[in-house]
Amino acid sequence: MARQRIVIVGGGFGGVKCAQTLSRGLPPEAAEIVLFDRHNHLVFSPLLAEVVGSSINALDVVVPLRQLLPRVFCRTEEVLGIDLAANQLEYRAENEAPAPMSYDHLVVACGSATNLNVVPGMADHAFALKTVGDAARIRAHLMAQMEQAEVAETAERRSWHLTVLVVGGGFSGVEAAGEINDLLRVSARYYRTWSKADVRIILIHSRDEILPELSPGLRKFARHKMEKTGVEFVLNARATSATPEGVGLGDGRFLRGGTIVCTVGNSEVPVVAGLTAAKERGRLATDPDLRLKERPNAWAIGDCAWIINSENKEPAPTTGQFAEREGTQCAQNIIRAVKDQPTRPFRFKPLGELCSIGGHSAVADLFGMHLSGFLAWFVWRGVYLFKLPTLGRRLQVGFDWAALLVFPRDLAFVQTEETERVSHAHYDAGDFIFRKGEAPTNFYVLERGEVEIVRSNNGSEGEIVAVLGPGSFFGERALLNHRPRVMSIRARTPVEVLVMGKNVFTQFSGALAPLRDALAQTLNRRTVELWKDRPRVYEVLKRTPIKDLIEPVPKPLLPPGATLRQVGEAFVQHGNEFFYVSHDGQCLDGIVTITDLIRGYGDSKPATTVSDIMTKNPVTVIPEDDCAVAVGALREYRLKSLPVVADKQSLKLAGCLRVRRLMAYVLKETGFSPVGAPASVPADRARQMQLGKKAGASADTTERHPAS
Repeated sequence: MARQRIVIVGGGFGGVKCAQTLSRGLPPEAAEIVLFDRHNHLVFSPLLAEVVGSSINALDVVVPLRQLLPRVFCRTEEVLGIDLAANQLEYRAENEAPAPMSYDHLVVACGSATNLNVVPGMADHAFALKTVGDAARIRAHLMAQMEQAEVAETAERRSWHLTVLVVGGGFSGVEAAGEINDLLRVSARYYRTWSKADVRIILIHSRDEILPELSPGLRKFARHKMEKTGVEFVLNARATSATPEGVGLGDGRFLRGGTIVCTVGNSEVPVVAGLTAAKERGRLATDPDLRLKERPNAWAIGDCAWIINSENKEPAPTTGQFAEREGTQCAQNIIRAVKDQPTRPFRFKPLGELCSIGGHSAVADLFGMHLSGFLAWFVWRGVYLFKLPTLGRRLQVGFDWAALLVFPRDLAFVQTEETERVSHAHYDAGDFIFRKGEAPTNFYVLERGEVEIVRSNNGSEGEIVAVLGPGSFFGERALLNHRPRVMSIRARTPVEVLVMGKNVFTQFSGALAPLRDALAQTLNRRTVELWKDRPRVYEVLKRTPIKDLIEPVPKPLLPPGATLRQVGEAFVQHGNEFFYVSHDGQCLDGIVTITDLIRGYGDSKPATTVSDIMTKNPVTVIPEDDCAVAVGALREYRLKSLPVVADKQSLKLAGCLRVRRLMAYVLKETGFSPVGAPASVPADRARQMQLGKKAGASADTTERHPAS
C-alpha cells in the first residue's frame, strides 16, 4: 500500500483528537499526517473565562501541539484555499509566497471565526472571548479600569469604569460574567475610593432565559444565584450598536459601561467560505460517516461542519465534547477507508453540560442528574481538570485553583505601550467623538454618516458651527498646533470613522505633500473667524431656519439605473447644474453634477449607470437647521447648493438650499456686503467676486459634494 498523506486543517479539539487517533492507528510508513494551524498550541477554551477572572494564568490553558502530537507534522502556515477537485490545498509559505500541497485525505476542522460586525460598532469597541489573547486582553483591561476608577474625579466616571456589559447569555457569556463579577468584587478591598457597591456587571441576552441548553430549573437557579452575587440581567433585549460609551439596545435604551465583552457573532472562516461544497447554514454538509457530500476523500468535523448525529437524528451541537468524538470517529473512518473497510456513521450520546456561574457555584446536567451550587462547581472543576490534555497542565491548573482558596487573585498586569495604528470606530447619533479642551490624540476621517462641529458656550453643549459629511476629516488643528481641542465634534447621525494615531498622522502628513497641502487649506478655512466683522449677518443666519429659504427639489429625479446617455439628455433638456438621484422618487441616494458626467464618459464601460458616477452619501441639512449651519457646510465644501432632507434617517427629500438665494436674503435683511467681501467693495461686485472665486478651477471644485 502506497504511503498516504492525510492533511488536517485546524488544531482545535476535533483536529487534535483526529490527529492523535490517526497517529496511533496508522504506522509512519503507511501515512504522513500533516496538521495546519496558525497557532502552535491547542487552546482549552472552556477555561478562558477563568483567565479573564485571574483564577488561572493564560499559559495554563494552552498546550503546544508539537508536544501533544509528536508523530504529526505540525505547520503554522496559513491555509489560503482548498481545491477539492484537484486534491490540493494552497498555503502561505515561509517566504510569504503561495505554495501548493497535495493530499490523499483531507479533514476540515478549522472551526468558525468571530464576527462582531453583526452589530454596528461591536468590532471596534468590544472584546471577543475566543482566544487566549482575547482573555489576556480583557483581564488587563479590567485591571486598568479598576485603576482608573480609583482616581476618577466624579462618581459618574467611577461608575462607568466599573460597569461591564456582557453580550450573550450562553455558556461563554454566563461564565465570563460570573468570573468578572468575582474579580471586581473580591478586588474592591484593595482600593480606597470605591467598593463592591460601585461594581455593575450587566448581562444582555436576546431571549427570555439564559443558558437555553440546560433544563429550566437549572436556568432559574443560575439566574437567581448570579443576581444574589450582584450580576444584573437585561433579557429579551438585542444589542443594536456599540460605542466607546456603551451598548445601544433595540428598544431605544442605552447602557453605559467602560467594558464591553461580546460572546455572540460567529461566521465562516475564509477557507470554508471558499469551498465549493454543499453547505447547510454556512457549515459544511456531511454524510453520516463525516465525509463531505460527494467527496470520498474529504471530511469535516467541529464547528465548521453540519453533522447529523445518528443517535437522535439531530444536528450535532458545536461543543468541545462533540468535536472530540467527531475527531475520533473521523480518524477511525479514514483508517477504515485506507484499509478498504466500510465506514461507520457518527453516533454519540452527550454526557451532559456544565457551566460555572461564579461565587464557587455552578450548574450541571450530568448523566441525567441535575446539580447546582457548590457541589456542581466542585464537579465542574474536577471534570475540566481531568479533561486537560497533559499531566503537567493538570498539576499547574490544580495548584492555581487550590491556591485561590487561600490567597487573593493576582491583580498585577503588564501595562505596555501599544504601537499606534490605524483603526475604525463607530459612534451613535449624539455621541461626542471628542470635546473641547481634550488633549489631541487622534486624527479622524469620516467614512459614513455626518458629524457636527460644536462650539461650547459657557459650559453648555454649545451651538453647531458646521456639518461634515463622508470623506471629510477633522482633528487636525489641535494635532498640528499641539494644543487642546478648541471645538467639540458630535455625531449627527450614526457614523463610522477611520482613526489615525498622533504619531502615524505626523509621519503621513510630513511625508505626503498633497495631504499636507490639503490639511493646510482646511486648517486655514476653519481657523478664519467667519463672522468676526459680520455680527449682524450671523445674527440673521442664526435666527433663520433653512425651511424659510428652501427651494423645490430640482426635477427630474434620476433613478440609479439611468444610463449616461439619459443623464446627458437630462442636463441638455433642463439646464440644471445638478440632479438628485433617488431609487423611489422620494429618498436621496446621491447627487450627479456635470463634472461627474464628463468624468463618467471618460471612464465609462457599457454597463455604467448614474449610480456608478454619482456622489454617494452627500452632506445634507434638515429644514429645522439654521442658515448659519448651512453656510458652514457650503464654505467647508465650496458648494453652490445643499440638499435638504426631512430627517436623517429616511433621507426623504424636502428641497434644496442654493447659495444665491441665501446671499440675496442676507443682503436684503442686513444691507451689508456679502460674507467675506471687503466693506469697500460694492455689494454686486462683491457677489461676483464670491461666486467667481478661484476662476479657472474645475467645476468639481465648486460643485462636488463630499463622498465616502
